[in-house]
Amino acid sequence: MLNFIYFISAIFEWSFDRFKNPFVISGLVVMVIGIIFLIFSNKIAYHVTLKLKDADDKKLAEVGLIFKGIAFAITLIGALLAVLFVK
Repeated sequence: MLNFIYFISAIFEWSFDRFKNPFVISGLVVMVIGIIFLIFSNKIAYHVTLKLKDADDKKLAEVGLIFKGIAFAITLIGALLAVLFVK
């Protein structure tokens, strides 16, 4: 059974001892990768849209939303790894 009060208190309780846990380290790395992907998602979407045959502004917007959604999911997974799997 999940203890949500423990998870909420774990978010606000940070110390250097938490960095000994490999889940916290990998979660922070994945979160940073997601943030970098989010920053450059417009540029990546633009280059992907240029490769399409019938590229227009609507396709650019759709591809941009897809890349931003993927980047948000990666960042969220990293944040959950850093917080939820702490012992």
